[in-house]
Amino acid sequence: MLERTLRIAQLYDIYGPLLTERQRELIELHYLQDLSLGEIADQNGVTRQAVHDQLARAERALESYEERLGLLARRAAARERLQEARDLLLRGELARAAAILAGLIDE
Repeated sequence: MLERTLRIAQLYDIYGPLLTERQRELIELHYLQDLSLGEIADQNGVTRQAVHDQLARAERALESYEERLGLLARRAAARERLQEARDLLLRGELARAAAILAGLIDE
């Protein structure tokens, strides 16, 4: 569950502006403020099932954006290459580190 929460939070950071206002609100309440579906339903005067369905729709939208654009995957790949470059620098392998950094800059 923690991995799912982290993934949704990361996707939300990238694609949140593409969601509707209501979808953003639900993601924020459930994933960022850690409110239960029941608590959100009570606050909004709707059923827990309605919150679940709307939240699932928002999650699908986030996953769909990532499927099409791949920005989270690119970010993760770039982070791995930066870590590799850092390790190379710490070992004194400047040319190899520079090549990785140049590749990142050219993307």
